Amino acid sequence: MKRSLLVVDDEQMILDAIKIIFEDMGFEVITTTNPAEGISTAIARPFDLILTDIRMPVSNGAEITEAIRAARPDARVLVITAFPNDPLVRRALDAGAIDIIRKPFEIAKILDFLKE
Repeated sequence: MKRSLLVVDDEQMILDAIKIIFEDMGFEVITTTNPAEGISTAIARPFDLILTDIRMPVSNGAEITEAIRAARPDARVLVITAFPNDPLVRRALDAGAIDIIRKPFEIAKILDFLKE
């Protein structure tokens, strides 16, 4: 079975880049700009890694992390942010996010989390 990623971000360009890169490496990649859809998708099935942006217009990565981890305590959520000192980052980590990576990020850093 293919390793899988779910990515929730309000920037379509980020979603497209991650999808292209990781699909070329053989991963199944599901992307969405809709936080509610991301939450329901993450709850409906397991993913090897879930990436979520911390700052989005409708919802934020901390809320997404809290909702996913409440329903799937084993979910591995990684927060993407350009603002590592944002209080929402601490909230997401307290909710069970495994770590944060800063934008702009290196694909190798995401791969490191997929190896764990």
